[in-house]
Amino acid sequence: MKMRFSQLLISFAITLGLLIGLEIVTSTILPAMGWKEYRLTFNVLIILFLAIRMDSPLVPWLILGLQMIHSIFSIEGWALGTLAGLIVMMSANYLKEVLHLTTAFMTMLTVQLFQIIWYVTVTLVICLKIADFDKFGMILWSFIPGSFLLSLISPILFWMLGLIWRVPSEGGSRGVEI
Repeated sequence: MKMRFSQLLISFAITLGLLIGLEIVTSTILPAMGWKEYRLTFNVLIILFLAIRMDSPLVPWLILGLQMIHSIFSIEGWALGTLAGLIVMMSANYLKEVLHLTTAFMTMLTVQLFQIIWYVTVTLVICLKIADFDKFGMILWSFIPGSFLLSLISPILFWMLGLIWRVPSEGGSRGVEI
């Protein structure tokens, strides 16, 4: 399925609005309710959706745009998330033909796998920056509890993003071509 550039802009704007709404909830409402130790990184789920379901050379630019918006709400800079997003996108491109997100369980399993790749990448870069690999396990563990919750809600978010991006539910394994 082909997508026009105007459709891409509209879908991206709606996705940015969704990301901003989710970022506001995770950075203000959840900490006010007592959820302070762990952070839900919805940007990772949105980028995973784009990496798995979109077939376009514009996806890296979409990832960059999403990470720029995410960096407004996070101390994590846009560059680190963009690097991790591109690594995940390239991994997803290699596995795209075997990734069939036909069931909620497969979606959750796939999302958890790619989140682990994402968080290991981020943790490695953080450990390189602070020059202390003794903290690798502690930093990586800080991401894991939130990743389980994100995996559980990923089928719902992927369904919503499928409506926003007009992606067939599983008609074509290559997703939308722009």
